Amino acid sequence: LASHLGVRCSPVLQAKMPMKLFAHPDNYKTKKALIAAKYVGLDIETPKGGVAEQIGRIPALETDQGAIFMSSAIARYIARISRPTGLYGQNLVESGMIDSWCEFCTQELEVPLCTWVLPVQGVFPEHPEATACAKEDVKKALQVLDNHLLSNTYMVGHTITLADISVCCALLDGMTLVLDESYRKPFANLMRWFNLCIEQPEFKAVLGAVKLCGGAGAAAQGGMQEAKPKQEAKPKHDEKPKQEATAKQEAKPKQEAGKKGKDAKTDDKKEAKKEKSPEELVKDKQKNVIKEGGKRGVEIEGAADMGGLQFFCTSVLEPAGDLDLTVESLKAMNAKSDPTEEERKGGSGHIGKMIFSAGVDQLSVVAYVPEEKRGELCCEEWLATVLGSQGGEIVLKGKDISSGFVKTNSDKNVFPLKIREPMILEANNFLRKKGLFPEDKDDDDDDMVFGDDDFPS
Repeated sequence: LASHLGVRCSPVLQAKMPMKLFAHPDNYKTKKALIAAKYVGLDIETPKGGVAEQIGRIPALETDQGAIFMSSAIARYIARISRPTGLYGQNLVESGMIDSWCEFCTQELEVPLCTWVLPVQGVFPEHPEATACAKEDVKKALQVLDNHLLSNTYMVGHTITLADISVCCALLDGMTLVLDESYRKPFANLMRWFNLCIEQPEFKAVLGAVKLCGGAGAAAQGGMQEAKPKQEAKPKHDEKPKQEATAKQEAKPKQEAGKKGKDAKTDDKKEAKKEKSPEELVKDKQKNVIKEGGKRGVEIEGAADMGGLQFFCTSVLEPAGDLDLTVESLKAMNAKSDPTEEERKGGSGHIGKMIFSAGVDQLSVVAYVPEEKRGELCCEEWLATVLGSQGGEIVLKGKDISSGFVKTNSDKNVFPLKIREPMILEANNFLRKKGLFPEDKDDDDDDMVFGDDDFPS
């Protein structure tokens, strides 16, 4: 009826019509479009053939008004179908920032990550020099994302957007195949965000359970080794003296005995290292907590100065929900920074902050308000409001430092990792009401927008 009257259908009406996506089902770019479709309530089928054969390429999205091809164009089209979902932002500035991160993802992350991952998947042979360069480029890209997510729950704004979907899907193969635990460890903010994304129902419906890489893709690399030409194809040299072969066979038992002796010594050393006293384990834990806190303090100082922030909310991993260790982490953040040190630590004592640490049994929360800001904000009130949102309990009440926790309660569906992000948002909203945190304004020319100069080349 609308077409007979000469009225153009809105994207929302179009979204109700069935659409077909011709694409490789296991490709991360396909999953990007399918996750976006889950958010906007669009049913998409993924058959073979059809319009893809006509235009000679995939992916292609078939609509009643024509075909849309290229994965980025398809994802952006789907994200714009329903404005209320906010996948493309709530204003022009947010839309621009989403575009910025999507472009960053394509240029700075996907290119080196594919260079690293595709040989592991057996798509093409590995070139060691290219892989080595790719690993460094991936590390730079992850550091940019980790720095950004230090002060942001999501890539843009306060909800999932196309930027989150694009970056998360781009990281998916890397996270499952090559980015092992040791490689991921420095990027705590990024991993907090990644785990938050893959736990969303819309992501889970498409991705299923995501198993992170545990050993630098060793299993997958084994498959690549099997694909190499067999060494047996080389011609045998029968003319070699038999005495040489006999001598080698006689030398083998000695070599094997030597190896066993060395292996035994190595195992003994490993066992000696593992056997630490409880006191030593406690000291090691405190050392790791202080190291993480000191590093985070420098990051907070830099991010706050760049954004003109007086208060900051973030999470830390090492305390693992232990309240006393979370306080120690805070103290490390606030410690005076020595400019002569090769690696600076702390330096954020002039910035108010609330830090969160999730463990199995509880989420620990510590609030800090520096002396010069106590006239603007009551530390105890700030913490009480945030803990109250999840039924938490205050342990320490102070003008400078207050602390408390929220216990895990499976009957009430209260889990530390699940409630951490809503509580960080609650802490920021409390600051907004006091005029101590930047407001989101559609017409604000001073909104922070990341450009090319913000990223390392």
